[in-house]
Amino acid sequence: MGLHNLIGKLKKWIKILEEKAKLLPNIVLYYIRIARFMPRVELVQKHNFSARRLYIRGNNGKDLPVPCGERCLYDGIKKRRKNTPIAEASKSLFREEKGANLESCKRHLLFTVPRVVAVSPQMRLIEDNPSFISLREILTERCDKKHVESDAPIALYYERLASVQSRGCQVTHQVLKDILREVQLTLVPEVLLKEWAQYTYQDPSDYWTFRKQLSIQLALSGFAEFTLHLTRLGPEMLQIAQDSGRLTISYSRFEVDDSKGELDANRPVPFRLTPNIAEFVTPVGVNGVMSAAIVSAARCLAEPHFSVQSILRAVLRDEMIAWHKKKQDETHSLPLSNPPTDMDSELLITLVNGAVTAITTRLQNLAQYEGGETKVTTLIAAATSPDNLCRMDPAWHPWL
Repeated sequence: MGLHNLIGKLKKWIKILEEKAKLLPNIVLYYIRIARFMPRVELVQKHNFSARRLYIRGNNGKDLPVPCGERCLYDGIKKRRKNTPIAEASKSLFREEKGANLESCKRHLLFTVPRVVAVSPQMRLIEDNPSFISLREILTERCDKKHVESDAPIALYYERLASVQSRGCQVTHQVLKDILREVQLTLVPEVLLKEWAQYTYQDPSDYWTFRKQLSIQLALSGFAEFTLHLTRLGPEMLQIAQDSGRLTISYSRFEVDDSKGELDANRPVPFRLTPNIAEFVTPVGVNGVMSAAIVSAARCLAEPHFSVQSILRAVLRDEMIAWHKKKQDETHSLPLSNPPTDMDSELLITLVNGAVTAITTRLQNLAQYEGGETKVTTLIAAATSPDNLCRMDPAWHPWL
């Protein structure tokens, strides 16, 4: 009897709190206004571009760093914005606390997409974080401490290839594996990323939190790279926020075959999970946190959400039109050639539907979970296999 009275009182209190919560002002009614532009300008140099970083102070007292550059310097941003609607739709679905979305909501699966504002046809403002650091910059810092050039691993790779070919021998698969292993033993050890994180986050709680957040973000980046057929994520494309562990991908776009116009699915590894990343995340994190995050994201998006397919069709339509225009420009750049023609509507529909089908098929395969075995386990094994990593381009830094 006493338990029933307690439950009744709790229900009454919860109802009172809910009524009071409705009277509170909604957060969407508040917006931050620009108070002033701070007298501080920094020069930012990142991969493939440089820009000026402005600081804007809002009426909440916080300073927002915003790089400002010409449009020609932000071609990668334009390509990345094509994937922004997909990421935003995924974020809204990940937040829904129902069905398969509940698992993604529990794990806080959210893509990190910087906001971009066009202030003029030639000028762009992009949301920035001064604590961003790329994997390539982490490698450069270590090479500077060791008094070695940051391109030394690539130089060593081609030196070994040249020495093998100079002897008249064929470059076999075993030779590539030996070169990869030599680079790891001499220049880029498997603990490079782990040592950097331990030096940066000396407090155990900070280190654990950073590793957990970055593991989830790496899982989402690998999930997007595999399912959406994005370009291979190089170390300079992965921007890590040191203050939060969030990961931003720069200059990513759909990998479209230049001759057929179809999404290119032929690559040695499905996504970036190099020995350095696997060592930092640990085997438990790879087979636990990352695997569960990929399955949760796939199950969330594999449900019949027609909004995802609609956004995919709209984005891929622009991508196919851009591919056709590029092909026409290359064909008709020769003298005495006919003027370029518009893309046939039937061909456009066929290519877009084929691309959407390829993406949804991969989503459905990743979402299947039967008997403890998933497609993700096979993908992780392929991504971490030295037999596949040694076949990657050395500019991709398979050792990092």
